[in-house]
Amino acid sequence: MTVTLELEPEVESLLEKRARADGCGVPDYVKKLIKKEVNRKRTFDEILAPFRQAIEKSGISDDELDSLFTEARKEVFKTKQERQQG
Repeated sequence: MTVTLELEPEVESLLEKRARADGCGVPDYVKKLIKKEVNRKRTFDEILAPFRQAIEKSGISDDELDSLFTEARKEVFKTKQERQQG
């Protein structure tokens, strides 16, 4: 894959310096950075961010959200018990 980037001169200069310090050229250094980022495991906060944003956007209160989860747990528990009882 070929990608073309438009970088600000300051960013380009820093990129060149870091690539030299790493002992490689800019293309190899950029590949290394991309590989590192793509293979990085996401933090719990990153995973939950879309959910948190949706909750905030919905306007639901903490009490309403708590009730929603409590009811969902009760439903799951009830369904499991019904399956076990046949």
